[in-house]
Amino acid sequence: MSKSSSNKGVKIVLFLVLAVIAAAAAIFFSKAKDEVETDEMFTMPTNATRVEFLNEQGWIVDPDPVSKEDVTIPSVFDGAYAEYVALQEEQGFDLEKFMGRKAEIIKYKILNYPDHPDDVFATMMICDDRLIGGDISAAGENGFTAALISASAQTFLAAEQ
Repeated sequence: MSKSSSNKGVKIVLFLVLAVIAAAAAIFFSKAKDEVETDEMFTMPTNATRVEFLNEQGWIVDPDPVSKEDVTIPSVFDGAYAEYVALQEEQGFDLEKFMGRKAEIIKYKILNYPDHPDDVFATMMICDDRLIGGDISAAGENGFTAALISASAQTFLAAEQ
């Protein structure tokens, strides 16, 4: 084999190696960008940012929380908490990442829920200023528990994982 064809082969191999490295870097930076966007979307350090998020989901809420409670996320998910964890997973939240950690449960009264004008609440679970779970619920005879976040936000979370 001549020296020029050997050099040509080396150049092709180097080109292919660089192309693979460039593709891997593009994937890495794309994933990092998605994680930053998700962090920004679900970072809620103030009451105003939480209320704004709920408004973006279509809920008009009383801006003054009905309640705030500090909790520790259990290290074992059983009973009713296992059902709650399943609802969070359906929304794209992974509470297992937060087992044993402290969080704040903040509840807002929803003012525009159809057919339930007085007793529907948005509950948000916040850890380190980040939304990690939540629900929409009503107690009583016609009570229910439903997903907190909209389908578009759920799609965004699913793409992150």
